[in-house]
Amino acid sequence: MASSTPPLPSEIIFKILSRTSLETLDTCKAVKKEWHDMIFESSFMPQFCANSQNISGYFVQGPSNSSYYASEFVSMDGCSGNSTTTTPFHLPRPDELVNSPAFSFSTRIVASTMQGILCCVITRGNRRRRYHICKPSTKQWVKLPNPRTRYLTQKVALIVLRSKPLHFKIIRLSSPPTSQPYHYSKLGLITHYRCEIFDSEYWRWRQGKDILLLYPKYSFFHPFAPAVHAAGLIYFHLCDGQVMALNYDGEEVFPKFSLPNCPGIDDKYTDDHRLIMEYKGKLGCTCLSPNGIMLWVFDNGRRDWELIIKEVDIEIIKGEAKYAIPHGFYNADIVLMAEDNRVFFYKLQDKSFNLVTLKKCHGFLEFFPFRSDLEPMDIRMPGANIVSSTKHRYRPSWISFVIVFIFLFGIILLFSHA
Repeated sequence: MASSTPPLPSEIIFKILSRTSLETLDTCKAVKKEWHDMIFESSFMPQFCANSQNISGYFVQGPSNSSYYASEFVSMDGCSGNSTTTTPFHLPRPDELVNSPAFSFSTRIVASTMQGILCCVITRGNRRRRYHICKPSTKQWVKLPNPRTRYLTQKVALIVLRSKPLHFKIIRLSSPPTSQPYHYSKLGLITHYRCEIFDSEYWRWRQGKDILLLYPKYSFFHPFAPAVHAAGLIYFHLCDGQVMALNYDGEEVFPKFSLPNCPGIDDKYTDDHRLIMEYKGKLGCTCLSPNGIMLWVFDNGRRDWELIIKEVDIEIIKGEAKYAIPHGFYNADIVLMAEDNRVFFYKLQDKSFNLVTLKKCHGFLEFFPFRSDLEPMDIRMPGANIVSSTKHRYRPSWISFVIVFIFLFGIILLFSHA
């Protein structure tokens, strides 16, 4: 006689999930839809952060009062990682720059992950740029071999493939340092972008297939929209309301597709009201229509948008910031909005908000979603040959073998005559 075990109550499952690790939490999302939805509930993340001291929020980056970039971390519900200290969670300095004056270098975030690491570019002087991987919660930094920094970086994506041991990839799209990076074809003017992929298991950059975009239809990337990692792909927001999807090898997986139409707004003249972001593990797109916030989710199989949230009123936000626009979803029910140096965590259910005033950043801002634990991560790959070449690791030439042979032959002769 078969015995059936009754399912655990949802309250018990909630407590178990809120006490697990980040890595296990991501695995549980894929086990059961009920667990997936529970993890994205508004009440889950505060409990999870309180039990595990994990960090969840956004790195906000923008111009500072000087000519350099500045970054600040914003969050809510006790997920800022500073429960045991009065110092706000922030992007730390590498050890080598701890005693350097602030004006002598600039640190810019170019990509983030939900597994605790950032990809940053540190510039010293006018041209000395160096790529790094950083885990801010443990203040760990490691230098990476540089890609072709002579090319101008357009977009960067960072993907964590495995946490233990750490395996990550970086996709960098860049353009030649010319004023007109175009060439003619039968279709018209083509914009050329170079694709480079860094793989931590080989600790080197390799050149991927070039990205060719038709000019002027979608030849440029949205300047303030970071790459979005969702549903196993990397998405880039192009101008004129288009989206490009790449796999982890930097290859296009299907043709470019359009963003959904926003009611009441002419998409031909402006695209600032639509932004792509990750929403519950899928690609989402928010639209700020005259009647409120709308959200679509993209289905990779059908290659079509599905309307999830229809025109939620934001009059209370407009009373504080007339031109605030959505930049991401903190969870399923809280949308992050911003105007100048003010960031709003707007709760869709009760139409209330939490306000965070930025102290360093203002103007045109970039928002990098970020989540991390406090455990040290081994980001120095075992046995990695850290070099600066973008083509291959060092391989000894035939001259080296000749020198070694002569040296060994001389030792043999020396001992034979002794």
